Amino acid sequence: MAATATLRKQRLMLDIQVTPKQKKALMSVLKALDIEIKQRELTEEEEDTALYLAMEEGKKEGRATEKDKQEFEKWLFEK
Repeated sequence: MAATATLRKQRLMLDIQVTPKQKKALMSVLKALDIEIKQRELTEEEEDTALYLAMEEGKKEGRATEKDKQEFEKWLFEK
């Protein structure tokens, strides 16, 4: 008698930057795995809100190291 496993889906939200070629490949893989995809691009206002909320969360976790701060600023201002 085989035990039946209950498959429970989990929600996974990713914020990634890809090239058009990478996006096409990634979407093909997700489709092949029968993973439901809901694409969403944030407006400038939504992105600002998300950044603000992330900064507020960061306050709870303490200060970033100087190296982390420099890496974040480099990432932020290179966009």
